[in-house]
Amino acid sequence: MDIEQAYDKIYRYCWQRLRDRHLAEDAAQETFARTLAAGADGGGKRDLRYLYAVARNLCTDEYRRPKPQSLPPDLPAPEGRDGPLTALALRQALDSLSAEEQELVLMRYVNQEPVSLIASFFGMSRFAVYRRTAAALEKLRRALEEES
Repeated sequence: MDIEQAYDKIYRYCWQRLRDRHLAEDAAQETFARTLAAGADGGGKRDLRYLYAVARNLCTDEYRRPKPQSLPPDLPAPEGRDGPLTALALRQALDSLSAEEQELVLMRYVNQEPVSLIASFFGMSRFAVYRRTAAALEKLRRALEEES
């Protein structure tokens, strides 16, 4: 994996955690700066786990700083006539998940990371990743059904 692909994944991860384009850009850039300073090249699977760990810590630090949060104006909306309503319902459903469940869904389905990488990142078995991801998707489904 090249650095551009890794950057895209880390940026999406940071955006999902921080929900602010500028903060996500800053966190992603800082992640790569720290990774390169530590001597990793940001390419291999080991380095990708390291990138996620650094990004997670930076996002946690940023999240701990008190500031108001709202939906960003550049929230991507799905195609179709009810795009904004669907996007809002999906955002509310995602907010009903725990932080770990949100990370699992993002890493598995948005960034399309392999289960083995997610399992090593969270320090759990592959079976646990499958089980927790399935439970998170079920929670999402129920939350979306309640909205409609």
